[in-house]
Amino acid sequence: MPSTQSLPSEAPWIPPGVVRLVRLKREGALGRGDLVATRRLGTCEVVTVESTHTFTVRALDNHTHYRISGIDFGPGVRLEGV
Repeated sequence: MPSTQSLPSEAPWIPPGVVRLVRLKREGALGRGDLVATRRLGTCEVVTVESTHTFTVRALDNHTHYRISGIDFGPGVRLEGV
């Protein structure tokens, strides 16, 4: 029986393994409500930031939540106000 849950629309212009920052409310700071995009998920809204390497997003086209982890934002990254 096929699943009734729709899959997010892909973004083929984004290379595999890349999280593209689409819109940040505050320059240089990823936070709740910001928009990111990946090849497989398309454009998503950041729901929570759990650590400097893990955050949860909600796909805009089907409202499904996904956890993105293993991200390396670089040596100067720090977690504030979580």
